[in-house]
Amino acid sequence: MIVLVAATAQGQEAPDVPAPKRNAAKLAGLVGFVNINCDKLRTDQDRFKSVIRSMGVDPDELDRDALLLQAQSYLAAYQKDVPGSCQKADELFGRSGRIIPGVFLAR
Repeated sequence: MIVLVAATAQGQEAPDVPAPKRNAAKLAGLVGFVNINCDKLRTDQDRFKSVIRSMGVDPDELDRDALLLQAQSYLAAYQKDVPGSCQKADELFGRSGRIIPGVFLAR
């Protein structure tokens, strides 16, 4: 298992992020990645926010502090293989996604 550790602006490690929040940050990073890199996919923002809320996370939390840093680190990880990450995003979260369908739609 790979654990990404986010650092604060002062260079200190961020506190351990609970699994539901870490998963929300991971999905937020993927959303950011898709919006920037995948020409055939776009995010259904309402569906994304609904999924984040179902994880017990306020979507606004993703825009600050440790969760923002986590999301940014995931986005950077997805960028290491743009075609593969776009394909995986569609397979897992696209219209017929295996994990959570409908987060990403065709452009």
